[in-house]
Amino acid sequence: MFKNKKNNEISIVTIDPYEQTGFKFQNNEVDILDVNKTAQKQNFFISYLKFKDIITTTINLPRNTSEDELTNIISIKTYEELSLDAAVDYKITYAEMQSQNENRLFNVFVVNNDLINKNFKDISKKIPYIDYLAVAPLLYGAVYKRSLLPSVDVDCFVCLQDDDAFLAVYSGGEYLTSRPLRYTLNYIKDKYVEQSGERTSDEAFFKMLATKGLELDRENENFNPDLNTVFEDCLFYINDTINIINRIYFINVNSIYIDCSGEGIANLDKFTHSKLGIKTSILNANITINSKHFNISQQHNMMALFAKLYQDEGYEEEFNFSTMMRPEPFAKRKSGQFILTCLIALGISLAYPIYNYIAGEILEQDSQRLDNKLTELNAQANEIKQKLAQLSKEQDEVKGLTAKEQEKLDFRKSLLDEIQSKKNSYAMKGVNLFELTNIINDNDVQITSVTNDDRNLTIAATSDNEKKITELIKAIAQTPKYSVNTKKIYSDELKRNYESNISIEIKQ
Repeated sequence: MFKNKKNNEISIVTIDPYEQTGFKFQNNEVDILDVNKTAQKQNFFISYLKFKDIITTTINLPRNTSEDELTNIISIKTYEELSLDAAVDYKITYAEMQSQNENRLFNVFVVNNDLINKNFKDISKKIPYIDYLAVAPLLYGAVYKRSLLPSVDVDCFVCLQDDDAFLAVYSGGEYLTSRPLRYTLNYIKDKYVEQSGERTSDEAFFKMLATKGLELDRENENFNPDLNTVFEDCLFYINDTINIINRIYFINVNSIYIDCSGEGIANLDKFTHSKLGIKTSILNANITINSKHFNISQQHNMMALFAKLYQDEGYEEEFNFSTMMRPEPFAKRKSGQFILTCLIALGISLAYPIYNYIAGEILEQDSQRLDNKLTELNAQANEIKQKLAQLSKEQDEVKGLTAKEQEKLDFRKSLLDEIQSKKNSYAMKGVNLFELTNIINDNDVQITSVTNDDRNLTIAATSDNEKKITELIKAIAQTPKYSVNTKKIYSDELKRNYESNISIEIKQ
């Protein structure tokens, strides 16, 4: 059983419509699939047609045949050579063979579609799709593609089943030709009964083949001369068929691989090699790690290989005979393409008005957005203007206050300068006044007023004697740093004294 684990890989489901068996391959493991139960649609489903349900032939055409007409010509020649009923629905596919002849050779496969539907009638009730339907002779190509066999020699695959038998020849890993064989397992059983004169059931006969098989040593207890005789006839018949193929295709078969259904035939490989002198092996295409737990036919193993190749690289895509293909994606269906074309045409016709409508809506929205933005910006501008007006008003007020403060500052500065000047000059004036006062007192003259104008002093002097005033003027004039000037000495008869305004200039 599969382990429960997350995996995004799609499972490959192989179906044998004849045995009604199915297997599910995933992550190098295999599990039984009940074909009577509904399968999950996401799986990849592959099945095959036995050789007895197909028709094969080889068509020769001149090398100058037009490629454009090739399909029609091959179909016509196939109908003619095989005498096919034109009323029957056939699918015809072909592949060109490598040939040195003057003509081109084509392997042609023909399948009756009605027969396919009949074989898969019961399967289709539970299995939704068959993604690939292979034909039995082409399944062996997968073992070369997956490097299970070397693709350097000419190999012959001998397939023995209950009701079908054929051989397929591959050269260099490529399909060359195939031939039907009358020696099916049921036919071999009938020949054995005829040879031995003993009746036996199918179950007993096939069990004998699997357990005792063929024995060359007459002394061995499993030696069965009747069975050996039947298989000798079978192998000589196969050898004749191989020799015919060797002559037709100018080849020499190097190896034989036995593909036997059921539990197989013991020692058939050794028996074949002994009788035909060709290296013989039992075909083993197992690819899963748990295959020993199941009785899996090589057809299931090869279908799993084939499906993986088809998924990865579209291997043998032209030989897919399925009539139960899953629907193509909507865009690839004719109905889907028609609907899409109509929708595109409708879309194109509506594109311009829709464009105009959408463009108008966008412009209207942009206009509304810009109007809202303009209103917002106007409000912000008005607010800024109000703030600027307020700031201008405040600035004017500040300028007025600044002017007043500057005026006060200038006044205080002038006052301080004047005070400083007076401080600097008053000391000198005090000394001069003190000196002048002494001179005045020495001359017995009275001072009634003193007027100061920078370095000029004007004193009003009075005395009861005109001579004292004159002496005072002389005394001051004798001092070098004073310059004395007076216009006149007045006589006041009422007061009986003399007055004079004496101007003194202080030189230093």
